[in-house]
Amino acid sequence: MSTTLFAITGTVSAQEPLALARKVSDKVLACGSFAFEYTVQQPYSDAESVDFGRSCTPVTGVAYAVSTLQSDVSQEQTFEFGCRWPVKIWIDEKLVFERHTKTDFSITYDEKSYLLPEQFTVRLAKGTHKILIKSARDKMDATEDWLFVTQSINMTRYSKRGKRIRFSLNEYAPKAAQLAHWLVLGTFAGNINTVLPPETALEFHKVYNGAMERIAWNIPRVNLLTSNKDGGKFYAWNYHVGCFNWALQCLGAATGDARYSDYAARWCEYALDTFPMVEHQMRDLLAFRSMNFGQVGLPMLDYMSAPAMPFVTRLAAGKNFPGMERYRERAALIVDYLRNKQFRVDGIFARSYTEYPSIWADDMYMGIPYLVYWSKYTNDAAERIALLDDASLQIIKFNSYLYEPQVGLYRQACYPSKREEKVPFWSRGNGWALWSAVEVLDALPETHENRAVLMKIYRDHVDGLLRQQDSEGFWRNVLDMPASVRESSGAAIFTLCIACGINNGWLSREKYGPALERAWRALATFVDDNGDFNGVKGGTNFSTKAADYERISFIKSDTHGLLPFIFACIEMDKYFRRWTSFSS
Repeated sequence: MSTTLFAITGTVSAQEPLALARKVSDKVLACGSFAFEYTVQQPYSDAESVDFGRSCTPVTGVAYAVSTLQSDVSQEQTFEFGCRWPVKIWIDEKLVFERHTKTDFSITYDEKSYLLPEQFTVRLAKGTHKILIKSARDKMDATEDWLFVTQSINMTRYSKRGKRIRFSLNEYAPKAAQLAHWLVLGTFAGNINTVLPPETALEFHKVYNGAMERIAWNIPRVNLLTSNKDGGKFYAWNYHVGCFNWALQCLGAATGDARYSDYAARWCEYALDTFPMVEHQMRDLLAFRSMNFGQVGLPMLDYMSAPAMPFVTRLAAGKNFPGMERYRERAALIVDYLRNKQFRVDGIFARSYTEYPSIWADDMYMGIPYLVYWSKYTNDAAERIALLDDASLQIIKFNSYLYEPQVGLYRQACYPSKREEKVPFWSRGNGWALWSAVEVLDALPETHENRAVLMKIYRDHVDGLLRQQDSEGFWRNVLDMPASVRESSGAAIFTLCIACGINNGWLSREKYGPALERAWRALATFVDDNGDFNGVKGGTNFSTKAADYERISFIKSDTHGLLPFIFACIEMDKYFRRWTSFSS
């Protein structure tokens, strides 16, 4: 390709976009093929579980589990729990819950936790508390597990600040505390009403006569897990890796180099092939955040639709390929989830795991493009119209909740019930919002009733973003904060979306071309000689404090940034091919 094609009159020559896209992508492909390694299952602090069935003598009878919980402050706390069999729970020798009958219970997932059917509320003083669980089963049935699972909001990473609750064996078995949070003892002969030694005294170094064999306190069974080798940075199941493979599909099409699309195809096959192991580890072994855990149906866009984008985009490309039916089955399940099961507020994608239901700019990108690409794939005209109606209306409603017209920017998130709590104008969050609008505009018929409104939303947002661009073409991590660091992932999305607007005639080249070319030159500086893409901040929850966004670490060649950078390169290649020169 002639480098003069990319000369910009009155400016420094631009680097060839596709060459940079290939450079950073080749670095990923050189990291090796998908691989596994064994790891030892670790306790999961957000939800505590004890598998009596796998850890105690496999007979009917009674089993116990004991731990301590540490409360950072004095507080009243509600614990949710699930247990199929009769159960008693003591905290500091006080009986706080008992049920003498069997009930229905199965592992069901919420967005970032379990859906558990029962609860108890206790008042905890600041400090350490003993918790003792007793359960009894009177029937051996391979189809019925013997589990106890509990959780509370302050056990999780989303706990209220300064109110964290942690389970630990530091009091009872400190040398085992890294392997387990509980000690278990069982199985004794008896039923839920049989008073047995652990209810009167904890004697850890004693042997008891169990129902079938001698028993002593032990940690629950520790499982060997299959894991992505070295964390699977470039092939784990998450939204940014999945969408990175969508980017590779597009790079393969743009360059004619099948290595990129082949890699994306292998990733899709890998995800499908590993599903049985993922489900076994999550459901049978209760390894909650084990390899590719999001595949088992956690009702959250991060885990459902966004990682699966390369399935629906390959289908939408319209070409037959081996294994196409497997793709279609997975994609159909997800579009059904988006349309009928995903939690919504006021008709738009939302989250329920936060303190109050919340709306995120992130979720525009996590779910709306999936609706768009399924609309391109389906042969059902009515379904196509319904999908585009939904997608376009969501863009409009998200805008009404998150966009600040006086600034021209989106806040990352909000609580609809507490609009007074203001979240900063985070760069990548603005990128997700803008990109989602671009995907919908690209698919929306010219005659669609929402098109004019969406076009205004897109153009107003671009204008707001350009007011925050500095003279060298960079954007800040917190867009309107001059002291904030320069960040590349948001900048890549802005570059992509402005280039797309000019290429499609939505924006004037004369007006927006100079800013776009500055953005491109700035963006290209984040690629180093080793083929790494730098300046990418890692993932984050939302916060009302700008400092929390600044504390996020930079991650070299993180897929949060690689995926929009590749798309930006593809769109800039189109731009330079069409506009071979520009007079500033």
